[in-house]
Amino acid sequence: MTSVEDRVHAAMSAAADANLAGREIRSAPPLRLPPGPADDRRWPAPRRWIHWAAPLAAAAAVIALAISTVLVKGAQNDGAVPLRPTASASPAIPGPGGVPRYYVAEGKANHIVAGDSVTGKILANLALPVRKGFTSFFMGITAADDDRTFAVAVVTYPTASLQGTNALEKATGTASWYGIRLAPGSATPARLTPLPVKPQTVPGGQALMAVSAALSRSGQELAVTTVTASGGLAVQVFSAATGRLLHDWSTNDPSLSESTKDNPRGLSAQPSLTWIAGDRVLAVETISAAPKWAYTDTVRELNVAGPSSGDLLADGKVVWNVGTGASPQALLRACAKPPDALGAPYHLISADGTAFGCTAVTGPGTDPNLSFLTYPLTTGTAVAGKARIDYQVTQMAKKGVSTLQVLWISPSGDAIVGAWTIYAKGTLEDAPNGLHIGVMNDGKFTALRFPPGFDQEAGVTTITW
Repeated sequence: MTSVEDRVHAAMSAAADANLAGREIRSAPPLRLPPGPADDRRWPAPRRWIHWAAPLAAAAAVIALAISTVLVKGAQNDGAVPLRPTASASPAIPGPGGVPRYYVAEGKANHIVAGDSVTGKILANLALPVRKGFTSFFMGITAADDDRTFAVAVVTYPTASLQGTNALEKATGTASWYGIRLAPGSATPARLTPLPVKPQTVPGGQALMAVSAALSRSGQELAVTTVTASGGLAVQVFSAATGRLLHDWSTNDPSLSESTKDNPRGLSAQPSLTWIAGDRVLAVETISAAPKWAYTDTVRELNVAGPSSGDLLADGKVVWNVGTGASPQALLRACAKPPDALGAPYHLISADGTAFGCTAVTGPGTDPNLSFLTYPLTTGTAVAGKARIDYQVTQMAKKGVSTLQVLWISPSGDAIVGAWTIYAKGTLEDAPNGLHIGVMNDGKFTALRFPPGFDQEAGVTTITW
């Protein structure tokens, strides 16, 4: 199994080969489906940080991270401003199915794109501030409930420290968080400012464990994952307005430590955080390695109203614990597999904590089907038969389907937003009009609006409402 550190190192090497000074990798290769039975564990499964067969896994990780690796000359934004939803802001007209109108996504060359999915217009294109001589890795976007307030996580390294073989193991990065406020129709429709949360030191490949983030639905708190001194996992909650540490849970359990050669059963994917139950509970999703290319996908709930610090395992209530990866690939196992891109959770958990959305690739080995699913978030084997298929795309290979992703789930879990692209035959580029992003429920697909060529200008898998 390829470790987290190995994947980041491969990506760093690819970025170095691209000279880091101006060359860009504009698009990841499409999902090319291998022959073989549908339950073959070499298969690519949907969503982030997927573990494919060794060569394909390395290539996917290199490209996903290299897309995010750029240099920007100098800081281009204002000083710190507390991230707080504006009470006077008028509510936005929602899109189909109640989807929030405004979104934020990763753009090209270390930029953030803010847009309107009702009109299809771009509101702003913001540059993340990175000093000359440093390399920035975009790690994800999170949003509050007001459709105006977002936060983005970034890890920055001195470029010189990334040169040479195994450089990442010795490099030290810095994790930082920025707030984004939207003001549609104003002279400044979007503004990017650093959050007052203290930047955190990130040793080597631990960046992938350390920078998951979730902005509370009120916009007042920011939850992040960090790494303990001994390499374990910690979850911290900060005030978005002041940066003060409010809560802290940690564990040094090997299953929630970085996966390495010495600890092959540790974390195999970036942890995921979701605020639920009116910001009273924080859901923490982790995927840990198991023997024979299998994994364990676990969701724990932490009571934010409880003590300010505690043990992540002892205080976390397990509400989901599913083995995945091993054959045969039933629908649930395919749904729970590790995802294949940066910056978002494996599943999207509904705000009421009752459901999650995901994708699954199943069916004929030579031409499978893509299912966008909703499952009840509950323990027990009975959940396997409770999938609701919100929408399905058949004959993926024949149609050239790639870049499959669940992007949003409604507060009650009754609708999701999913995405896929169609690549041009014989190329690694998306076909004209090949982007499909829309609301899905009851087998229906209602398209959202984006400008032409949007998938060439922004990271489709990172869009956050």
